[in-house]
Amino acid sequence: MNERLVALDVGDARIGVAVSDMSRMIATPIETIHRVGFGPDVKRVLDICRQQDTTLIVSGLPLNLSGTEGPQAQKVRLFCQQLEKAGLTVYYQDERLTTVTAEKALLEDNMHRAQRRQNVDKVAAAIILQQYLDAQREAGRSDTQESEAIPMMEEESNVIELVDENGESVSFEHLATLEHEGAYYIALMLLDDDHSSDDEEGEVVMMQISEDENGSECYVPVEDDGLQAVVFEKFLALMAEDEDGVEDDA
Repeated sequence: MNERLVALDVGDARIGVAVSDMSRMIATPIETIHRVGFGPDVKRVLDICRQQDTTLIVSGLPLNLSGTEGPQAQKVRLFCQQLEKAGLTVYYQDERLTTVTAEKALLEDNMHRAQRRQNVDKVAAAIILQQYLDAQREAGRSDTQESEAIPMMEEESNVIELVDENGESVSFEHLATLEHEGAYYIALMLLDDDHSSDDEEGEVVMMQISEDENGSECYVPVEDDGLQAVVFEKFLALMAEDEDGVEDDA
């Protein structure tokens, strides 16, 4: 008999949750988790999985409209890595425009704004899961397979263009996104030697993921030397962990 699938719509403040029936035909929204931190959030997801008697997760992956992964997708992967460490199996489903679809559905139900805010995340999770279930049936597969997971970015998609203080574009390679004390940071490697000296080429820069006055995502340099050191050590530990995983697979 199939295990149920639990779906997640992972956001910065909330996680929408949905679940499939045993036959994996219908997705139903069940809960919205208000985020507290990695530990409590992971524990709540584990509790839900125990209640549903499953270890299988389908997580929405917020790709850019071009199909590439940005910082938000990396945040989702970072959270899902914690779920995998806790013993769950995670698959990914493209969730572009899913929240817009959920909002539209709730509007059509004449739901008030406050009610829409309470329900939109779990409805989005149900849409993500239903799309996944429909794709599985269309592919003629009864079991969830790793091949259905969205692959990591191709190397060329890791290049990020930022504007320096002189208004010139500088190229960086995105290396990792990590969390520290509730904030998210991005590790970038300088690629564009037109704007750097020889000894700076390959320099790793740590920046905090923040929002500008318009609510758009932006990167802010980490000015505090102590914080910079702590975050950089976390980045090195993450890279070492990835290398160990590659060696184990070899």
